Amino acid sequence: MAIIEVQPKDPVTLRVDVIDMGLLHLLETRYVVLIEQRDNDIVIELYKK
Repeated sequence: MAIIEVQPKDPVTLRVDVIDMGLLHLLETRYVVLIEQRDNDIVIELYKK
């Protein structure tokens, strides 16, 4: 399950339980992807290239 938070001019932030590598590869074609762990969540930040 993913929760999406969007703020103006901020990166798109996804909080997920698991990472699908196919989706990650698709996201990397359009975005710079940063992945980190915060508390018990995996946080994926997407920045436009």
